[in-house]
Amino acid sequence: MNFSITRKLSALIAVAALVSLVAMSLQLYALHETIWKDRKALIVSQVDSAISMLAGFQARVESGELTVQQAQDRAREAAMPIRFGEGDYLFMMSADGMRVMHPDPKLQGTDAFTSKDPTGRFYNREMVENAHKGGGFTPYYRARLKGSDDLSQKLSYAQLFAPWDWTVAAGLYVDDIQTQFMNEVYKTLLWSGLLLAVLIACAVPLARSISRPINQMTAAMRRLAAGDQSVEIPAQGRNDEIGQMAGAVHVFKEQAVARLRLEKEAEASRVSEAEAKQRQADLEHAKAEDLREFMGVVDASFDRLSSGDLTVRMSGQVAQEFEPIKAKFNASVEELEAAIGRVVGTVGTIRVGLNEITVASNDLAHRTEQQAASLEETVAALGQVSSAINQTADGASEARKSAESARQKATRGGEIVAQAVTAMSEIESSSQQISQIIGVIDEIAFQTNLLALNAGVEAARAGEAGKGFAVVAQEVRALAQRSAEAAKEIKGLITTSSDQVGRGVDLVTASGKSLDEIVAEVAGMAEVIAQIAESAREQATSLREVSGAADQMDKVTQQNAAMVEQSTAAAQTLSVETDGLAQTIARFKTAQTRDGASPARGSQPSAGRSSARPVPQMRTAGSGGAARKPAASEESWAEF
Repeated sequence: MNFSITRKLSALIAVAALVSLVAMSLQLYALHETIWKDRKALIVSQVDSAISMLAGFQARVESGELTVQQAQDRAREAAMPIRFGEGDYLFMMSADGMRVMHPDPKLQGTDAFTSKDPTGRFYNREMVENAHKGGGFTPYYRARLKGSDDLSQKLSYAQLFAPWDWTVAAGLYVDDIQTQFMNEVYKTLLWSGLLLAVLIACAVPLARSISRPINQMTAAMRRLAAGDQSVEIPAQGRNDEIGQMAGAVHVFKEQAVARLRLEKEAEASRVSEAEAKQRQADLEHAKAEDLREFMGVVDASFDRLSSGDLTVRMSGQVAQEFEPIKAKFNASVEELEAAIGRVVGTVGTIRVGLNEITVASNDLAHRTEQQAASLEETVAALGQVSSAINQTADGASEARKSAESARQKATRGGEIVAQAVTAMSEIESSSQQISQIIGVIDEIAFQTNLLALNAGVEAARAGEAGKGFAVVAQEVRALAQRSAEAAKEIKGLITTSSDQVGRGVDLVTASGKSLDEIVAEVAGMAEVIAQIAESAREQATSLREVSGAADQMDKVTQQNAAMVEQSTAAAQTLSVETDGLAQTIARFKTAQTRDGASPARGSQPSAGRSSARPVPQMRTAGSGGAARKPAASEESWAEF
């Protein structure tokens, strides 16, 4: 902002006044809102109190103490004398707009929905609607005095008492709010005007006390810049920032006076400086001639050096100050010539070594490939052996399962034999019981025979009367004899069966013992087969580890072969680079090359001599001796 300090200070004062006005406006707005909130809170509190009172009467109705009509009558009597504000009151309406409670007895029981204000608003109807919506405010206009045309704004709040469906409302005149607010506005404007006048009265002298010294100092600086050294700097005695600025301007004035004095002294010394410059010019001309001659010698020497002639030396007389340069140049060229000579010899040695490295690398690559092939065959063989051992382990497992099944079947057979022995023992016991029964039958037949004999004797004694009885006795005797014979035959058969059953028991017992021995042998065989299967699995695991190790060795060998090929390629590349280096060095001319010697070509070995050198063999890990036959695959494995 390219304004003067006076205008900037005036703008600052104006901004301060504007901020004050804005703050005053915000304060007045907050005051207006506070007055309205207080009035609304007063109305709401009266209505809430009335609702609480009605709720108390409703509680007495619910407890059975009062009827609804009694409670409503008492509520009217209690709310009728309530006043607040400047004679303001409560009133209540039903849902159909009937005034159920009003301080004016004339309005009690009348229709409130027909009332409207001069603007045509049916305010009582709006109150009931707002009450049924949860409560709300209704503004309207009414005359404070009956019969007066002077209308005032009134604000009412209505809330519903749901148990009786009554709308409880109260109102206040709010036209005095604007009057109260305007009084506060006038007071605020008055005080703000006074404060603004005081602010301007204080700010104008302050601005002048700042801008006037600055303007005076600006005029003094302009005179000082124009060359007026007699100007007086104003405001030097002040202790504020303006006094500091005056002090700085005073220092600037003193420096300007001093600079003018120095310029006069410099003008006086220019004459003597011109004579000194003439003498210096003559001296510099002489030095330029010496430098031109020395540069000619340097130019010729560097021409020969750039062409590769390392025998060049600076000769002839030069100025005294250039003698160190001449000596250092000659010494540097001598050292460079010696270094190039050593490089030539070293290049020859490197070429011989590279040829030997190439031959050895080729041989090592060949033997490494053979070893890799052998390792691949070994890995394949180990894989086949591992597969065979796995098959053996699987077969042993199957055999162990078969032996276990045979052992279980033999055990089952032993159990069946034991059951057969038990059954035969029971048969033998039954045969013995049958023999006893046959003995009883034989005894009965014997007694029957005796009885029949006695009956025959008695019948013979009876004579003719006992003949029939004698015949019967004879038949009974014959039957008894046949029964005895049959019992004897049965007893013989049972005895024979018992003997055969005994022999069968012995045979079955022997079979059971044989089966027990077979079970024991089969169990032992199963254990042996299990051990064989476990050993086969362990061997398979070991062979897998060996196969893995061999596979790893095969990979390492392949990597070694690749590294050997890389080494061979690197050696060949280095050989090519060495040849290029030798050709580069050959362009340099040294004392040796001037005499006709060629160390680079003389040190290069012939192909036959390189191939005739013994190739260093790789040592074995065990014996530490040199391998004799690198071509054989077995010995190549040992060398590796």
